[in-house]
Amino acid sequence: MRIVSLSPSSTEILFALGAGDEVIGVTQYCDYPSNALRRQQLGSWLHVQPSLIEALKPDLIVTTTHIPSELRMYDGHGQLLHLEPTTLAGVLESVLMVGRAVGRTQAAEDVVQAMQRDLEDIRRLAPRQKLLVYCEAFSTPPMHAGYWIPECIEIAGGTPVGGFHANPSTPASVDALRVADPDLMVFHWCGRDEVFDAEHIRNRPGWSELRAVQTNALAFLPENLLNRPGPRLVDGVRQLQAVLTHHQQLQ
Repeated sequence: MRIVSLSPSSTEILFALGAGDEVIGVTQYCDYPSNALRRQQLGSWLHVQPSLIEALKPDLIVTTTHIPSELRMYDGHGQLLHLEPTTLAGVLESVLMVGRAVGRTQAAEDVVQAMQRDLEDIRRLAPRQKLLVYCEAFSTPPMHAGYWIPECIEIAGGTPVGGFHANPSTPASVDALRVADPDLMVFHWCGRDEVFDAEHIRNRPGWSELRAVQTNALAFLPENLLNRPGPRLVDGVRQLQAVLTHHQQLQ
């Protein structure tokens, strides 16, 4: 099978299922595993060149969350498989959907079961004291992380500010955050995996008044672990729990 993967998460799922050798085209953001970097790059997850896809004559084209506008009228080679999970259950189902599409149903079931076991292990290790946690997925403007992130916070042992389960990320008001008064603020900016700079947060209008900012209860996690709905999401939850445990000990 010849597969084009148009998102980092679907690329990671395909490689996790053992279908990496069949992946012939990816986006410029598909950076894991390292072998994905050797595949032909076809654009971003928002914009691709259909002519390049057609030239590869794929059997399957996997998209997620946003279908590139150029593909909405695509009628060339390849069946489209669109994944759009909004919950952890949806993430697991996406793995199963890809497994069925590429003839690796058992491998997909194995990956899902391993993810479920790991998440339950993480839940059992959750600190007893639940910190109130604000997670930020976008920085301009600041956005509460939505979709599966509130579930991840709860599994890690925290309580999400706002609790926007299965909903898209929403704007974060400094006034609302002042009222909520989170114990910990975690930043995992989508598409921005640079070194975290706390001064960027302190310089936001009004943010220096927030207790978490004043006490430096700030943390930055790799966005490619928490924001990508794939197998490595488990690693993101594990790292989130480590941050929670560390800051709980400082309380």
